[in-house]
Amino acid sequence: MHSTKDGKNHVIILERGEDVIPALEEYCAENKIIAGVFTGIGAVNNIEIGYYDFDKREYHFRKEEGDFEVASMNGNVALFDGKPFIHAHAVLSRCDKTLECIGAHIKTASVAVTLEVFLTETKVSLTRKHNDFIGLKLLQV
Repeated sequence: MHSTKDGKNHVIILERGEDVIPALEEYCAENKIIAGVFTGIGAVNNIEIGYYDFDKREYHFRKEEGDFEVASMNGNVALFDGKPFIHAHAVLSRCDKTLECIGAHIKTASVAVTLEVFLTETKVSLTRKHNDFIGLKLLQV
């Protein structure tokens, strides 16, 4: 990982083989980032993505093989149990002739080539708290 920052704006370059979510959480912890928003582009593999089924109160995830272009990744940073928690969604395009796109909540992903993340810290304090009715760690403001 390489990074630079200008005030509250961070550019984080993740390298081949790095696990996206843990790497971003580690970066935020090391830089004392407790709230922010981010976008990213690059390429990933070893992905597990999914959606939340409200009626069943559970996520449904699926693993996908191969490399994917990150057409768009968006997310936020908030504290959960006193540590930075990354919530990220992405639209991913298969790196083949089909260019098939899939999009969902990211559970896991590894960097295939590079991942360029632009993170902006926010002035407001954001936390997540588990909501028993919804079944998720919801953002608190």
